[in-house]
Amino acid sequence: MRHYLFFLLLIGSGLIHAQSDISATVVDTTGTTLPGANAILLRTSDTLLTSFGTTDNKGVFLMEKVPAGEYLLRVTFLGYERPDQEVTVSESDQYLGLGEIVLYPSGYELSGVQVTADRIPIRMKGDTMLYDAAAFAVGENAKVEDLLRRLPGMSIDASGQLTWRGKPVQEVMINGKPFFAGNASLVTQNLDAKALKNVEVFDQKSDSEEISGIDDGQENTTVNLEMNEEFKAKLFGELYGGSGVAAGDDDLRYDAGGKLFRISDATQLGILGTINNVNRVGFSGDELMSFNQNSGRGSWFSTGGGGLPFYDGGQTPGQNRSIAAGINYGKTVGENGQLTMNYTLFDRQQTQMVTERQAFTRTDNERTILSDQTDALGRYSHSLGFEYEHDLDTISRLSIEGSGTLSGNDNISSAVTKVTNATGASQTYTVNDINDGQVPSGDLDFRYNRRLPGKKGRTFGANAEASYREDQSDLRVIVDGLDESDEDIFIPGSLQNGTQIQNRRTNSLAVDAEIDYTEPLSKKLRWETEIGGGYDRDEGDYRFRLDEGNQTTNLLTRGWSNYRAGTNLVLSYGERNNVQVGVDVEQDQLDISGDTAYMRDYTYLLPSARWRVQAGKANLYLNYSADAQAPSVNQLQTIARPSVTGRVSVGNPDLDPAVQHSLWSGMWFNDQFRAISLNANVGGSYTDNAFGNSLTFTPNQQIYQTVNVSHAWSNNVYLGSVIGMAFMNGELRANAQTNGSVGQGFVDGVARTNTSRNTSGSVDLTTELNTKSFIKAGYTYAHSVNKFDDDESVDIVTVTHDIVTQVELEFSPVWRLETQFLYRIFEAASFANATNIPDLQAALEIRPFKKAQHYFRITGRDLLNNNLVINRQAQAFVTTETQSNGLGRYFLATFHYQL
Repeated sequence: MRHYLFFLLLIGSGLIHAQSDISATVVDTTGTTLPGANAILLRTSDTLLTSFGTTDNKGVFLMEKVPAGEYLLRVTFLGYERPDQEVTVSESDQYLGLGEIVLYPSGYELSGVQVTADRIPIRMKGDTMLYDAAAFAVGENAKVEDLLRRLPGMSIDASGQLTWRGKPVQEVMINGKPFFAGNASLVTQNLDAKALKNVEVFDQKSDSEEISGIDDGQENTTVNLEMNEEFKAKLFGELYGGSGVAAGDDDLRYDAGGKLFRISDATQLGILGTINNVNRVGFSGDELMSFNQNSGRGSWFSTGGGGLPFYDGGQTPGQNRSIAAGINYGKTVGENGQLTMNYTLFDRQQTQMVTERQAFTRTDNERTILSDQTDALGRYSHSLGFEYEHDLDTISRLSIEGSGTLSGNDNISSAVTKVTNATGASQTYTVNDINDGQVPSGDLDFRYNRRLPGKKGRTFGANAEASYREDQSDLRVIVDGLDESDEDIFIPGSLQNGTQIQNRRTNSLAVDAEIDYTEPLSKKLRWETEIGGGYDRDEGDYRFRLDEGNQTTNLLTRGWSNYRAGTNLVLSYGERNNVQVGVDVEQDQLDISGDTAYMRDYTYLLPSARWRVQAGKANLYLNYSADAQAPSVNQLQTIARPSVTGRVSVGNPDLDPAVQHSLWSGMWFNDQFRAISLNANVGGSYTDNAFGNSLTFTPNQQIYQTVNVSHAWSNNVYLGSVIGMAFMNGELRANAQTNGSVGQGFVDGVARTNTSRNTSGSVDLTTELNTKSFIKAGYTYAHSVNKFDDDESVDIVTVTHDIVTQVELEFSPVWRLETQFLYRIFEAASFANATNIPDLQAALEIRPFKKAQHYFRITGRDLLNNNLVINRQAQAFVTTETQSNGLGRYFLATFHYQL
């Protein structure tokens, strides 16, 4: 097996100019490593010895700081021989990973052995890391995502989030062109790995950087997938379909879909589609994550750096029918233009049974909520977008992008809710909530950048953007069994016995424009200034009626105008190191009209600072910024939005803006030769005059009203490491993360400080049996706590353990087995009992066709038939557990036809 783990998580970017590290693994013809082999590097022009190295006990040698030039690499070992190999180190190379170098027994016929074209799997050229895709073996039917997982420095977590050297990847491109609006998951989970020639990772320059030629210090990590020539301008992809049955259920399970691609240098076309009722919702891409963010999907504990073994955290709750489709088209326009258009459709019907438990902390008192719910939910979304970029000439660029979306829902929820206080007294009531809504929205953005004559780096830029959104929602809420004392505390929109009707409308329009100018003061120092302004207008029309009573109406318009001017000084030093300090002066006006009317002016001085440095194999950054935040119309309106569990949210028309100060820093360290990677991120924010909550407990409800509080804190800490384990052909990953908030609020009219914190840590170990088989095992610990700042209140604590194993074995070119086992342990909490959930999944892949790559796949999900998905979460004032049903055990047989 090729030991690419020795090149794990390359840094490269901190090395000396025009010098490169060279590394390789020396093996014999059987693949056995050869410790103690000698490697020398001779300059081609005069055979001068330039560098040398000796392989360690793993068969690996390293030559450091090799100058640019043409060389002959000579590797010797007693009893073995090999022709010299030509090696070229260019000015931009920073690291050359030569992979395996094979030595042959002395006397071996070498006339047919050619080493000049040996593959270099990893190459660092300037700021670009280049991976030779063919040098990293993956399965015959592997997708790009499978290939990326094998690349040193690359990680993909369970949601499809791609990171490189601990940094999130911002965009995935194909042949240097945007594809599916840069949606990483839609590309990596559907494109075949065999279609790729190279994978490039680099910091994509912004328009202003490309025009000015000066690094702005901002990170924009981008992955570019370079296609093989034989896949260009050809239609390729996959069609699949299958059916199966569920345990104890006569309903047919089905899953069908496909993807088609045609990509050339001038055009890019991608079509994806799926329809199924096996709880595989959509494409599981980034768009879907936001589309379903409130659907109650089973979750796993994210550790920030892609630390968990790859699994999906359990079945999607309930019974789901999902339709999803996507079309992406890109075209080169003329010599200097690039047009990209895309359309996506998501449609989902879901029924589920949920048991929700909530625990609230109060002074010397704890309230628990037990709600048994039956939900029938429908959601849909249509989205159309485009982006056009045009180089007007060699010194200016125009970019235009826009999108339009129509989404909606049609939901019915029924619940029996029981409220219990610490004294043991309880009340039970029923709620039927019927709501439907529709949200059309759109946005448009123009950007123009131009390099001005004179000094290098002198630039001018302009930006204008506009967005529009209509939020239309109609509610019908039927309540029975509330305590009579709740009716004495009447808030329009709160739960009341009888039938209430709500019509909620919000129309939003926002426009903003800015111009900026950059003037280089010296080779290392530049001055940046910008002037801009914007206007954001929300119109709210909320109407409430209980039974046949009079209608209550709240009409409210919120206007937020903004005028700003800012200046920055940026000092560059070393290789891509810089320091920036600046300040913005902002004049804002909050204009409220309608049932409540007032106009208030605010002036803010908002400083900012940024520092970035590369020190050897370590990169560090530190950023600070301040931002003024206006209250939304939803936070201002006075007709409440109820829920079936008794949570009632109501606004406050007398709110002032908040100012948030954010500080975040990070570090990543990579030693490719020792196969060690460390990364850390620490961030926090302090919000002055923050938007908090005043929580009032009635006998059956919890009334949340938005209020200004003196301050609020939030923080997040992430630590991660990856260590290559050569002795077992594997790697060890360890991660830890904690995030929490500390904020003031009011509970039953008394000022309190609430602290909520979620902490998790994971470790997983992977060993590769061969290039297409591996075993992975991991453990995750998660802890959450919710408490007040006194000795009387009860702290609410939850603890979860996850133990997971994953095995993928390729027995032959025909047979492949995949299994994963997840054992979730939920410790007992004050409001929930202990629960253990084992989940076993397996799949058998059969490839009977010798030439064609079509295959059969037989899948079994939830083989232990637990039919249960549990989530626990700590938030301000409340800790929640939800238990949902799933599909239970089912089997599915599908046929995959490769085009």
